Amino acid sequence: MSFSELGICPEILEAIEVLGFETPSPIQERAIPPALDGADILGLSHTGSGKTLAFSIPALESIDPTLREVQVLCLAPTRELAVQICREVDKLALFLDGVSAVPIYGGASFGPQLAALKRGVQFVVGTPGRVIDLMEQGELKPDHISMLILDEADEMLDMGFQEDIDRVVSLLPAERQTLLFSATMSAAIRKLVDSVARDPQEIAIERPQLTVPTCEQIVYEVVFSSRIEVLSRLIEMGRMKRGLVFANTKRVVDDIVDGLLARGYAVDRLHGDMPQTLRERVMDSFRKGNLTVLVATDIAARGLDIDDVDTVVNFELPRDPEDYVHRIGRTARAGRKGRAVSFIGRRDFSLLARLERFVGVRMQREKVMTGTQVEEVRRESLVDEILENATTAAELPEELLDIDMPADQLLAAMFNILVAKTSRELQPIPEDRPSKFARASRPAEDGDTPVEKGNDWSSLQQSVTLFMNGGKLLGLRPKDIAGLFYNEGGAPKGTVGDIRLFLKHSLIEVSPEIAPQLIERLGTCQICGYEVNIREDKGRPEGTNAPMEREFRPRERRGASYAGRGNTNFRRERGDRRDSRERGNERSERVFYDKFSRRPRRREW
Repeated sequence: MSFSELGICPEILEAIEVLGFETPSPIQERAIPPALDGADILGLSHTGSGKTLAFSIPALESIDPTLREVQVLCLAPTRELAVQICREVDKLALFLDGVSAVPIYGGASFGPQLAALKRGVQFVVGTPGRVIDLMEQGELKPDHISMLILDEADEMLDMGFQEDIDRVVSLLPAERQTLLFSATMSAAIRKLVDSVARDPQEIAIERPQLTVPTCEQIVYEVVFSSRIEVLSRLIEMGRMKRGLVFANTKRVVDDIVDGLLARGYAVDRLHGDMPQTLRERVMDSFRKGNLTVLVATDIAARGLDIDDVDTVVNFELPRDPEDYVHRIGRTARAGRKGRAVSFIGRRDFSLLARLERFVGVRMQREKVMTGTQVEEVRRESLVDEILENATTAAELPEELLDIDMPADQLLAAMFNILVAKTSRELQPIPEDRPSKFARASRPAEDGDTPVEKGNDWSSLQQSVTLFMNGGKLLGLRPKDIAGLFYNEGGAPKGTVGDIRLFLKHSLIEVSPEIAPQLIERLGTCQICGYEVNIREDKGRPEGTNAPMEREFRPRERRGASYAGRGNTNFRRERGDRRDSRERGNERSERVFYDKFSRRPRRREW
């Protein structure tokens, strides 16, 4: 089937031809005709399936070019996606005179967005928070909006935009067409569809297999400063005989290459600043096996056709899930086995969960190999190499015949010399040290009961700390938070550890395997009637000397009794004298409690 058979107007067909699209994708083929007829649509299709054209074409067809008012509103979860959709809409509207689109999102100046609205755009693509702000200010008038589009609806719900979506929908005309697209179908999506659409046509596109089963996908949690050393250890242990390493920027590519060259590895780079002749020379050297590792950016690596790459390393996770698929697709080709290794930091758990949801595979978590493990593998590999080269016809060199020394001592000395000559001095990294939250394993004893702060962590050796913006001022207790994580977050038994309550926030240690799921499910949630946000704990901001918030302790625990509360001399004797700054802090805490208890603040995006 061609686009011309879908009933699209000639102006948009001409733009589609200019863009180089020949045949519609399955979601476009099935969604565009009923959408053109005015039906509400529920499209279930993965990212990269062509959803943007599936809703942009009917939206542009519905616009009256002579009316300089907003007629189509599209909500997207992120500013990047909003800008991307707007660019596609502008391309499709190339031959539609008088039709324009604008992206509006938070974190940017209001000026250009307000100017575009006053100029009279018909197609607005925005994030829910900024859309609400402009609607409430009267700058974005919903009176003429005839179509609402929700793209990546499951992602918006995961990010806590449910209330914002409801608010936007309540401001729109009741008589409108709704197009909703999601990669997954859940109870929350079904509830959202029921509230915003009328008898929608459900169009589900079967998800293709994005990764091959012969590609092993592994994740290492590594701080950024340790990644070159960990990459070196992968090479040392023979886990990368010929590897491709991907980074997001040219600067990081240069840093990786410089670090590996300093360690003595055969490595080169590939990025956009290199002339074509040099790029071809590097590729030819890599194909011939003269290079062990090739480090590249996504743009420079497009079009690479190398069949015998055994390992692909994501030095940094790509922001676009499709880039991840393209990267790891360069290994495990033609039925061969391959390995895709990804380095992540403590702020990458939500992105990792998004990638896993996109490819439909849970990646295998592994601990970084220690220096001792690397040394053991080195020695074993050296022994294997010696045995492979040993032959029955081998003779001792003449220089060794006259040495009067037991054979085992001579072999040991020679082996140690080989180890010293072939080994590289390993650099210590933070991952070599045991986690500061690790606890020694011990067998369960009769009568053991879970501690109040979560669960017995005897079986957990590492943990991830999650931050929650609610603490003792809200009257929270450890068991309230543990119940939230187990009941609402779906955490398996024993995966929630210590829960530390402070005045205005809480820190919760959880198993690394369950952290992405908890962040995804509990990003914005309710606990004891209050709305809170849960995310990966980022620690204290760099460069600040501000002390960490002290744990709240009741007054009587600091040595001041209620009987002496009104006696200044008594307070001085008991060491409970407070200066004006401390009293000011208490007043600010009471103001915070009053505001927070009246109405939870809406999270801005």
